[in-house]
Amino acid sequence: MEASNLGHFISIYEKFAQAENKSERTVEAVTAAARKFDRFLGGNTNAQDITADDLRKYILYLQECCKWSDHPTIKKNHDGLSSNTIAHHVRHIKSFWSWMYGEKFLEHNPLAQVRTPQETLKLVTPLTSGDVTQLIKVIPRDNNKDYRNACVTITLYGTILRISELLGLPLANVDFTNGQIKVLGKGAKERSVFMSPKVYKPLFKYYSKWRPKVTSDYFFIHEDGRKLTRFYFEHRMQAYVRKANLTKPCTPHLLRYSGAIQLLRNGCDPYTLQQILGHSTMEMTRRYLKIANSDIEKSLKTFSPAEQVDIRF
Repeated sequence: MEASNLGHFISIYEKFAQAENKSERTVEAVTAAARKFDRFLGGNTNAQDITADDLRKYILYLQECCKWSDHPTIKKNHDGLSSNTIAHHVRHIKSFWSWMYGEKFLEHNPLAQVRTPQETLKLVTPLTSGDVTQLIKVIPRDNNKDYRNACVTITLYGTILRISELLGLPLANVDFTNGQIKVLGKGAKERSVFMSPKVYKPLFKYYSKWRPKVTSDYFFIHEDGRKLTRFYFEHRMQAYVRKANLTKPCTPHLLRYSGAIQLLRNGCDPYTLQQILGHSTMEMTRRYLKIANSDIEKSLKTFSPAEQVDIRF
């Protein structure tokens, strides 16, 4: 194929990704990173002219950037980009180059030799079961909208699904007979998640009593049958968080994250957790494991039986 600019390949990637049912958020992240890299290089860049040194220079540039420096509406923050943000940018760019190489648009992949900057492990404080109880208690359960939102909240925590997976859940994929939810995850990979009794009961009551009697393919819906959006649920959730007087920043992802940490604390093995989370590799699951292990380490240092032995060495 003749040499062409990055913008051309980005358009092709979007069409290929759509045909392959890639996650919308993943496609947006990869294309945004590729476009920013293209702008850094001057725009209309010939993909075959880009070298490993170009990406290394871009990494150095990102390390000097301020937060929101190129955002059209958010005021620039004088703090630098985090190591995690830079690593994500680089990983998405390398992913895009791997795609071009894999599709034979490039004869070689010079960016494969560039190491992704090391990330800093964020020790985010997970929600406790008490926090989740406090949150759900303030959600009224005497009308279909709030009952639905309470169901979404407990299901995110109890099944550790992604918010996009739960809000996009087809009605036909909820199997009350066998107590399973069939999920279409990232990369159109299908998996089944079991409902515990405290997830099953509210979901069944929502379906049988509170779900609007309209035709819709989705399980969680508005009055007119439209599925809930991530923005809508996050907005409602923040209202509940304020009402519950929770001091921790609470998001749908934090509910999933907190549920995963609690599963590990309850004795779930990492491989099983990987299957439940829908991770294709153990890389992301290991992050949850590291945080759970740091929690265990802290507890052991504080509550070790040796600390109660009254003897000096």
